[in-house]
Amino acid sequence: MYDLAIIGAGPAGIACAKQALKKKLKVILLEKNQDFFGGTCLNFGCIPLKTLLNLSKKEKNWQKILEIKNEVVEKIKRPLLDYLTKLIDIRWGGVCFLDRNTLKVDKEIIKAKNIVIACGSLAKGVEKRSNTIIAEELLKRKDLPNKILIVGAGFIGLEFASLLNNLGKEVYLIEKEEQILPFFGERDLVKRLRIILEGKGMKIQTNKDLFSLDLDEFELVIFCGGRKPNIGGLGVERIGLSLTGEGFVLTDGFLRTNLENIYACGDITGKKMLAYTAEYQASLVVKNITEEQVEEDYSIFPECVFSLPQIAKVGILEEEIKKKNISYRLIKSNFLKFSASFFYQDQDGFIKVYLDENDCIIGASIISHYACELINIFSLIIKNHLTLKDLAKSTFIHPTVSEIIPLLLKENL
Repeated sequence: MYDLAIIGAGPAGIACAKQALKKKLKVILLEKNQDFFGGTCLNFGCIPLKTLLNLSKKEKNWQKILEIKNEVVEKIKRPLLDYLTKLIDIRWGGVCFLDRNTLKVDKEIIKAKNIVIACGSLAKGVEKRSNTIIAEELLKRKDLPNKILIVGAGFIGLEFASLLNNLGKEVYLIEKEEQILPFFGERDLVKRLRIILEGKGMKIQTNKDLFSLDLDEFELVIFCGGRKPNIGGLGVERIGLSLTGEGFVLTDGFLRTNLENIYACGDITGKKMLAYTAEYQASLVVKNITEEQVEEDYSIFPECVFSLPQIAKVGILEEEIKKKNISYRLIKSNFLKFSASFFYQDQDGFIKVYLDENDCIIGASIISHYACELINIFSLIIKNHLTLKDLAKSTFIHPTVSEIIPLLLKENL
């Protein structure tokens, strides 16, 4: 019998396996087939898309950047798979529950004291027409048409829109909500991002329903409309596992299901669908199985959209601050008064920093070509309860975009 069986070899499952190895547990990792090893992030999501986005800044040949993307994915996947294969058992095939401690993988029966469900999520389906695809299918196309409609202006929609816009395509983007990135918050910053994107040639419409359009007007329609649980065929009803209304695995703050030996982490929980969140949850699951009871805490988790430019946030921001009646001070500035913005061609940059009554930094949001890197600095600042005076002791290299942070904060001491 295994100490731990992990269903799914995406970011959550792989991180769970690595953490379990550190605890000297006997582990088995289960996945449909080797093509799915690494999960959505490595095969169809963040790694290939961000690779294409970065390459598209200079290279406009779609075939060429697709080839490089495939090479990058393989360079990450192969060493990781080889490494895990030497240390743990891995089985390929469809998985289903027989009981709370027993799984069937094809014809093999596997027993485990504890089981972690980490089988991820899938893109929601679309009405199939000759010109409609889900976002991840774009990464397999050998050619691109010119006039393209993107449905959904969330994280994924904006990133695909930025990629196609960079490649010189005629990009139309619609969102049924009032604003792009409807669940991001920081409405004024989001509005600023929209203006920048429209200035690059994107045609964006909000409060726009898909059914008000004639889809035949577009050569390609890409649906970026959310995710659904990848739980089909797992047989969770056989063991009485509780699910949410949307069909995700229901977990408490410790990532426990209603069955004491079964946990879940990653997209399948329907919480924050991000690869690094999945890895964080996986580490908690192993801790909660083996030693201590550690509850989830997303209060200082940064979030970023890899649009061009990027937009990022971390901590407590204006809407939540006002709801909680927290006394605060806001520092904000564009990047134009800092020489690095010209050096790195980041003149659209904008930053907002929130401080409590003790001048302790509690939140930040940024637009910049480097926002996803810069926001990590604020994640460290907030986690360690640093104040303006603490930052005044720091000296960053000049000229760098990151030096904007201490320079701005020193101005406001």
